[in-house]
Amino acid sequence: MRRKSPVPLIIGVVIGIMFLVTLFMFIGKSQEPQTPEEVIKEFYNFEKDGDFGNAWELFHSEMKNKFPKASYIQTKNHVFMGHMGVEEFDVEIGSIEKEKEFTFNHEGLQFENVRKAKVNLYFDSQFGELTISQTCYAAMEEGEWRILWNYNF
Repeated sequence: MRRKSPVPLIIGVVIGIMFLVTLFMFIGKSQEPQTPEEVIKEFYNFEKDGDFGNAWELFHSEMKNKFPKASYIQTKNHVFMGHMGVEEFDVEIGSIEKEKEFTFNHEGLQFENVRKAKVNLYFDSQFGELTISQTCYAAMEEGEWRILWNYNF
C-alpha cells in the first residue's frame, strides 16, 4: 500500500490561510471612510452617539487647531446635552456637491477640490423641536477626506 504525500494538503492549508489573512486585511481597510460621503456620515454618526472624541478625529487639522480635542468634547457635551437637554438627535445629510474652491476663514485660507453637503440636525430639546442647518465640507489631507466647517465670516 502506497502512502499519499502530505505536501498537497500543506500547500492547500497555506493558501487557505493566505486567503483569509488577505480577506481580513481588506475588510479592516474598508472599515475606514474613503469617500467624502462616508466621512461626513461617519462624523455625524459619532456625533449622534455622543462620541465627540471620535468625531473630532475626523476633523481636518485646521479644525483641530480651532478646537482642541478636550475642549470640543466638553463644549459639545455641555451645550447640546447639558443646556439643550438633548439625549439624541436625528441627522439628514443632503447630496454631496463639488466645490472648486472653499475659503475656510476670514484670513483667506483656501482649499481646492472640496466636497460639501447640507446637513440638518433635528433636536427634541427642552426648548422644543429645533433644527440646525449647517454646510459640512470635506477636503483631502494627507490622502484622506477630512471635515471642515465654514469660518469665512
